[in-house]
Amino acid sequence: MKQGDGYVIFDYDARLAHWADVARRRALELSANTQVRARNLRHGETWFVGVDLLDNDETGAVQGVALRGAWQDHLPALPLHRAQVSIVYPGYPKRDAGESAANHRFRRNRFAAHVDGLLPVGETRRRFAHEHHAYILGIPLDDCTHARTVMWEGSHRIMQRALQDAIGTGDIVNTDVTEAYSAARKEVFERCEPVEMGARVGQAFWLHRFALHGTLPWQSDESGARMVAFFRPEFDDPAQWLAT
Repeated sequence: MKQGDGYVIFDYDARLAHWADVARRRALELSANTQVRARNLRHGETWFVGVDLLDNDETGAVQGVALRGAWQDHLPALPLHRAQVSIVYPGYPKRDAGESAANHRFRRNRFAAHVDGLLPVGETRRRFAHEHHAYILGIPLDDCTHARTVMWEGSHRIMQRALQDAIGTGDIVNTDVTEAYSAARKEVFERCEPVEMGARVGQAFWLHRFALHGTLPWQSDESGARMVAFFRPEFDDPAQWLAT
């Protein structure tokens, strides 16, 4: 097990490798649907978003195959949602029609760094904490080494402190955190180093819920795809999310 500041990469587990094989085959079936692809493809059709794609149950089981792994001894036991299956293709990220040059540069150069759950709302895209994840768990469904998830080591402490200061004793869900989030992200870029999540099939990686993270560009002419299943179970109480 490799443990860093705000992340853990868990060792190989044969049970997880079996689950990943079943989940991959099921994800390929689901993502081949023409209408599903049209709804999910972004960035010049180089990223399939895949939110809630996998039809697992609340334990994570897929087609009767249980989800098991070393993280279960360390993370809170919460019901699991249908997993996101993020699929990245060669050329990622291409520029979408209507995407600003600045946003495209940020995706290429800063890997679209973000903290999950801080959603842009309305035409002005102000940020609010509308999702209150307990953690992020990534499970590779193939051994592709391109377009890996990257996180900024130690960034969770900077981001969490900034959000706690911005929200204070206010309403967690309805407090505008846009400026605090932007300033904290800038501080992370200045102070923290990005680390690739180099997990393979049979491994998993955990990210702290406040970790700044993103996706590296595809850096090769090789064909194929990178597939990762992501679980982000949520706390019932937003106060649990914000607490230390």
